[in-house]
Amino acid sequence: MDAPETPVSPLVTLASSYGDRRMRSWCHALFAFDAQVAGIVLQAREPMLAQIRLQWWHDVIGKPASARPSANPVLAALLPLEADGLDLHAALGSVIRGWESALEIDQPEAVAEFAEGRGALIAAFQPIAPEVIREDLAQIGQAWALWDMVRFHRRTAALDAAVAGIEHTALRAITLPRKLRPISIVARAVRLDIAGGGMERPWGSPGVFAGLVWHGLTGR
Repeated sequence: MDAPETPVSPLVTLASSYGDRRMRSWCHALFAFDAQVAGIVLQAREPMLAQIRLQWWHDVIGKPASARPSANPVLAALLPLEADGLDLHAALGSVIRGWESALEIDQPEAVAEFAEGRGALIAAFQPIAPEVIREDLAQIGQAWALWDMVRFHRRTAALDAAVAGIEHTALRAITLPRKLRPISIVARAVRLDIAGGGMERPWGSPGVFAGLVWHGLTGR
C-alpha cells in the first residue's frame, strides 16, 4: 500500500497546476488518496478482499498521526493538510465508503452512494475557502465522481443513467474564488462535457484543453 495504484486523470493533473502552493499540496494529497482507494476497487478480483483493504484505510485514517505507517507516501502527503484544517477521518471516511459502494456499481442505489461518498473529496477542500457553501462543493464533487468514473474507469447502465441526470446548468451557477481555481477547472470540464451530450465520443481534444487552460488563467 505504498503508492497510488490508479493514476489521477489528465484533467486533475492539469487543474492542479493552476493552484497556489497551498492548493497544489491539497490537490496532490487528496487526489492521490482517491487514486489509492480507487485502485483497490477497480483492480479487485474478490470484493471481500477489496473490502478488507478498504477497511484498513478506514481504520488507519482514524488513528492519531503518530500511529499511522510513516513510510506510506499518501498518508505522509495528507499529514500537512491536517495541520491546515482538514478533518481527515470525517472527510475521507466518506470517500472510502463511496468507493466501497462502487463494488456494486451496477445497482442504482450503489451509484448514488458512490457519488455522494466519493464526491466528498471535493467538499474536503472547503477549509481553503471557508466562505464557499459546502453543498456547492459537494454538488461539484458528485458530478465529478460520476463523470470521472464513466470517462476513465468503468461504465454500467446505472452509471450512465446517473451521469445523464446531472444538472449541468446548476453547476454553471456555482462560482468559486480564485484560490479554488483547480476545482473550478474540474467543474467546468465536467459541465461542458455533459452539456455536449453522450460519453461515446473521445474526450480531451486540444480545443478542450486550450479552453481549460484559458479558464485556469483568467477564470472565464
